Amino acid sequence: MPKANKSVVRRLIRGTPIPVLAALVGLSVGLLVWVGLDRIQTRALGEIFTQELGNRVQQQARESLIRFSQFVETYAAATRLLANHRRMAAYLQPLVWAANDAPLTLHVYTEGRPPWLPDLAIWRADATPVHMLLVDAQGRIREAYQAREGVGLPLNLAGDGRLALPSQPSRRFFTLLEVQPHLVVAEPIEDESYNLMGSLVLVFPVDQGFLTASQARDPVTETEGTVFALLDGDERVLSSSARTRIPVDLNADDFRPDYLVTVQALPGAELTDQTLLFASFTPLDAVAATGQRVIQVERQQRLAGAVVIILAFVLLFVVLSSRINRVLRRLSQFAWRALGIQQAAPTHGNQLLILEEWIRDFIQMVLVARDEMRAQHATEIHEREALQMSLMDASLDSIVTTDSRGRITEFNPTAEQTFGHRREDALGQRFDRLLLAPGSRALFNQRLDESAGLSEQDRRPVRMELDAVRKDGGLIPVEIAIKPLRLDASRLLTVYIHDISDRKRQEAEIASLAAFPSESPVPMLRVNRPGVVIYANGPCDPLLRYWGCGRQQPLPFYWKQTVLAALDSGETREIELQTDEGIFSLLLAPIRTLGYVNIYARDVTAMRAAEAEARRRQNELIHVSRLSTMGEMATGIAHELNQPLSAIVNFANGCVRRLRVGAGGEQEMLDALQQIASQASRAGEIIKRLRGMVERQQPVRENSDLNDLIREVCALLGHDMRKLQVRLDTRLSPEPLAVRVDSVQIEQAILNLIRNALDALQATPASRRKLVLTSGVSDAGQVFVSVRDSGPGITPEVMQRLFDPFFTTKPKGMGVGLAIAQTIVDGHNGRIRAESWPGKGTSFTIELPAAAGATQSLAS
Repeated sequence: MPKANKSVVRRLIRGTPIPVLAALVGLSVGLLVWVGLDRIQTRALGEIFTQELGNRVQQQARESLIRFSQFVETYAAATRLLANHRRMAAYLQPLVWAANDAPLTLHVYTEGRPPWLPDLAIWRADATPVHMLLVDAQGRIREAYQAREGVGLPLNLAGDGRLALPSQPSRRFFTLLEVQPHLVVAEPIEDESYNLMGSLVLVFPVDQGFLTASQARDPVTETEGTVFALLDGDERVLSSSARTRIPVDLNADDFRPDYLVTVQALPGAELTDQTLLFASFTPLDAVAATGQRVIQVERQQRLAGAVVIILAFVLLFVVLSSRINRVLRRLSQFAWRALGIQQAAPTHGNQLLILEEWIRDFIQMVLVARDEMRAQHATEIHEREALQMSLMDASLDSIVTTDSRGRITEFNPTAEQTFGHRREDALGQRFDRLLLAPGSRALFNQRLDESAGLSEQDRRPVRMELDAVRKDGGLIPVEIAIKPLRLDASRLLTVYIHDISDRKRQEAEIASLAAFPSESPVPMLRVNRPGVVIYANGPCDPLLRYWGCGRQQPLPFYWKQTVLAALDSGETREIELQTDEGIFSLLLAPIRTLGYVNIYARDVTAMRAAEAEARRRQNELIHVSRLSTMGEMATGIAHELNQPLSAIVNFANGCVRRLRVGAGGEQEMLDALQQIASQASRAGEIIKRLRGMVERQQPVRENSDLNDLIREVCALLGHDMRKLQVRLDTRLSPEPLAVRVDSVQIEQAILNLIRNALDALQATPASRRKLVLTSGVSDAGQVFVSVRDSGPGITPEVMQRLFDPFFTTKPKGMGVGLAIAQTIVDGHNGRIRAESWPGKGTSFTIELPAAAGATQSLAS
């Protein structure tokens, strides 16, 4: 192509946008592909259709034969219905057809229906039987009914009056009657006594109406104009469903140029001596028209699909090329602005060619810009070196640069201040000899050699902790990091030196604090959530031996649950543990954020021994108080004891006098002796109470009824109450009040309160002296006993010191009664409340915990 023409074409392409070029190319390629594929696919489709059409015609022919056979079966079934009808059996009942009847009389029904034929509409109008015959067992025709007017019996049937039928019970066959194919259906007939009389024979002409009726349900054959016919063995047409198109007496070969002929054997041909064939004639023009229609429809669909595909691909090419064109245009505009070109970049035309032209110009500009960049880069390097030097000078850590042999090439100001060497003196000297202690030099040189073999890409510096030495000889613990640096052909090493004196001092303090638990003489443990002892100091050995575990081993199950409960609650708990080696008080302090419990233990063996000694001395004091109380009550107790003894003496003397004089009956003597026994028991109870109060014994707690204890105390103080003329009002609970107490101590506490009330009542006139004892259960579930007197009451000043030891308002009192009562009640986890109403009296209430589950046993 001449150069001028190439230039014109290039200008034309350069002025055409890429999307337009893409659309033109896509449409051209799609059209060429369509023209080539259309011819190939049309030819292949025609061959496939011809083959498939032949197969379909064969299939339709087989289906037509099946429909013909089903149609024949339908007529055979109708004949069987007539033969078995009750009307036929009733007609045959009185008849007798003898085998030797001569001459044979044939009865022909020409007018009206025979009596044995029911009025049933079971035949199609174009396929009705022409003859209905009654034939006896010898095959002779006895009666005949002409179903169509003007059609007489064929000569084949009217010859000798005998009809040859096959031997099967149900018989149907095709035969030629007067050169016309007929269907003959014969069914056996019986009278009402089930005697076989002969056969019912129906004769159907297989004519145009019969053949048309057999295929009336197939719309395909009607659409394509298929004709059906019966042929003889020479393929001569005997009957046709369209006599105008397929006339009779012609051979099937005469129609093959215009029809697609399919010939099949007729079912049941073995029952007759005639060879009959069933043939289908399909017009070739209808077949060809169908093929053309199919090809045309398929071609239209293929064309539509091709158009859609071509348009889709063209649209895709246009979209992609538009995107590429837009990117290229933006790239050109960006490049022109980046290079500072004032001329606007072209926005129309083929951006790919425009970009190619621009790249040529751009390469020239890059060459110019390269020289400018080199000069700028050199300036930036100098500025960066100056910045690095300023950073080294301002660094808080010492920075020393050495060569690969360890000689100092740079020494920053911080290093001068830290080590006391001037930069001029340090340059050129070996790093290890100048700045490191002798014990650290070998390790430094080893790590220095390792760092020299590392590449610059390995950003992990080599770190170590060494002892440095100042100019004055002082040692400094330092952390050193070595980083390699390559400059052209030389290799340098930058050593960063950080003074860690403060850190070492803090680590020592932390180590000292960490050693505190191990140095402590108090047992200290740490247990995690799974119950494993993760730390235990030396004094914890007795506890670990008691638990049967060691360090880094789990605690027993109960203590695991205890630790877990403390962690879940987050509250500090204190538990006392008694072992063979002593008694320990354990304080469980949970640290929920870290998931463990600190256990601090105290050996309280000596403390508990001191408490036991104090309780022993307290019991001694209580016993002494009881003896003192009994001493004060001696007169009343003697009076109480004197009454039953006097009664015993009087009753005994009376019995002696009666025995001497022989007076008195046996019953009187028995009554006197019973009184003596009763008074002796009374005296024994008084002595028993007195002995129980004064006997020295260890405190024993048992389930008791508080009401019984109140009654015992009232019995001991009965004489004093009567002597003081005090009215006693007991309001005790009707139900037992179960408490688990030391009954002697609680009786003493109640006794002290009642005696205190009796002392207060002495200052009240005898008519107003009243003592109320109340027992029951409070709203808080506590069992209580209340002692209220009607005395003058207690002043607020005295109320504040009422329970102080050795405080008394009586001239000869010791001041220990109420204090001992409070000590006893406190020891039973109870309390005493005091209330006073000036001029109206005082009330003391003892509250004790109820004994769980003991009320029912006391009641029983």
